[in-house]
Amino acid sequence: MNKNCYLLYGNNHFSIKERTNKIFEQFEVPEDAIEVYDFEESGLHIALSNALTLPFLVDKKGVIIRNASFLTKQGKVTDDELEDLMRFCNLNIKETILLIQAPYEKIDNQKKIVKFLKKNIVSETYTHNKNFNVYDFVKEKLHENELKIEPFALTQFVNRINHDLDSVNNEVSKLISFAKDKDVINSDMVMQITSKDIDENIFNLVNALIEKNKVKLMDIYKDLKEINTSEIWMLSTISNKFIEMLHTKSLLNLGYSQKDIMTYFKVSSGRAYYMKKNAEEISYEQLIQHISSLSDLDFQIKSGRIDKATGVELFLLKA
Repeated sequence: MNKNCYLLYGNNHFSIKERTNKIFEQFEVPEDAIEVYDFEESGLHIALSNALTLPFLVDKKGVIIRNASFLTKQGKVTDDELEDLMRFCNLNIKETILLIQAPYEKIDNQKKIVKFLKKNIVSETYTHNKNFNVYDFVKEKLHENELKIEPFALTQFVNRINHDLDSVNNEVSKLISFAKDKDVINSDMVMQITSKDIDENIFNLVNALIEKNKVKLMDIYKDLKEINTSEIWMLSTISNKFIEMLHTKSLLNLGYSQKDIMTYFKVSSGRAYYMKKNAEEISYEQLIQHISSLSDLDFQIKSGRIDKATGVELFLLKA
């Protein structure tokens, strides 16, 4: 079995991400020696070709193949790509640590490639714990760092954060760092370190983009970064806002009023006002351009061509 190659699959994205980091730590692979490729964007050839290249100035390098949808029932891949993957796994190159991530509920165990990978490389599955309790998770993480939290502060904290595991972990890590010289976390500390409505910040960010207010734009971006908002999530949400704006523009052209927009999207009157205002102030061409730019940037980040933080900042400054 090739113990330098891993297949990590299942619907628990957070655990797959954590395991990925631990594997690279175990093999002492530096962060800047890890290359990330998205199968759905670039296939297998480029990733495997670069995996064959010896690492530069370090003993080991890492290669991640994300979104390995070819392992699912519906996924498509060429025979040549599969042959290349099996050949690489059989080579057992010790200088490259290859991780294949398939963040899906099910992979197709009847496929030849799935059978091959499970037999010839390290295969691990990560699924969501249906009994996951966010309160217990927070308390356990704090306990590991010798911290306690007041009951009301815990309730406040849980109510003020998104409940997907990635977001919870990010917010807990930030809270631990903030409280490193304390014994007990109280309500005031929670209020200082958490953001009540990240979506509102994103909405304001998009407004600033439309207004071309660079100062306001970068201030909001800085606020989002200070609360550890993921750049990938930020890009996805901004893109969704532009798509929402495109939808709103189409509805306005059909004769919809602000009240109709409010009812259609189930938003407040104030939010509907800005949705209508922004849609009227931007052209179809500009919206398509923004959406296209964000899609291109997403590809560049996922293929490792640009750092995610740099990419987001460049987009915001150029928009």
